[in-house]
Amino acid sequence: MNEFELIEHCFAPLAGPEGLRLKDDAALYTPRENYDLVITTDTFVEGVHFPNGMYGADVAERLLRTNLSDIAAKGGTPLGYLLSVAMHADKMEKWLPAFAKGLETTQAEFGCTLWGGDTTATTTQAVYSITLIGEVPRDEMVQRQGAAIGHDIWVTGVLGDAMLGCRLATNQLISPVPNGQDLFSFESAYWRPEPAFEYRKILQRFATAAADVSDGILADVTHISKLADGCATINFDALPFSLGAEAWADGQDDAITSRMELASFGDDYGVVFTSEQMDRQAIFDMAREARLKATLVGSVLPGSGAVSLDVEGQAMAWAQTGYRHV
Repeated sequence: MNEFELIEHCFAPLAGPEGLRLKDDAALYTPRENYDLVITTDTFVEGVHFPNGMYGADVAERLLRTNLSDIAAKGGTPLGYLLSVAMHADKMEKWLPAFAKGLETTQAEFGCTLWGGDTTATTTQAVYSITLIGEVPRDEMVQRQGAAIGHDIWVTGVLGDAMLGCRLATNQLISPVPNGQDLFSFESAYWRPEPAFEYRKILQRFATAAADVSDGILADVTHISKLADGCATINFDALPFSLGAEAWADGQDDAITSRMELASFGDDYGVVFTSEQMDRQAIFDMAREARLKATLVGSVLPGSGAVSLDVEGQAMAWAQTGYRHV
């Protein structure tokens, strides 16, 4: 199939009316009254953001879900996305139908559609990019800027499962060997991260600043603290890990260093956010009533950057605080 036949076969069924059923070379969308648009983009490179030689549904789900995480961290609702695909020509016909199936599954779950994009043949690694468009009520987007000295720091979900899932995806051994349920949780955390849309009401009502946890908890909370002219101070023992990740860390030679590794890997795609101390109990109550996991992990104090403290209040040295893009 040529480019237009591949688009018609694989991607046209995913398009909503805004994408003009991919019959045009642009999309058309009129924002709703009293709503702002939220726009984000991410790029996946073969061998960097997903394993070499994998091009199917798992990669597509991971790509779209990580973009959706950015919209979730803003307290927004997804609408549609633009897709760019660059891969070797002789792999397109074999892999794009499965890739499109992964997109279809994910967009059906989160209520967005394909609005357009581009397909290009390359002789090097595959590169996929999504630009995602969402909406929030006018002037209600939760930004990275807005935290202040004294604000609480929270994180949603758990940290580290995606690191262990990445090891499984790249055929690295995990010891001690996890049980079946933990293996499933680790693989799901890596390939199908859960955007934090269920926390939308909490973020819209209480968050003073927020970012999704893509590069590691300390790295991502530093983006917030820099804009607050403060120091994000994290209580290390408060960081939330799954029982499976805890079991893995406890089975290593140095359990503390292993927990640092879990927390700094990134790819968790929960949300780290700040709030005023007076809202602490209300956040606990709202999360409990919705059966959501929101953990109070620290506060913004005078200083700069981010630091984690042990149980004695001493700063801990991390070998790596987060993923470096360049």
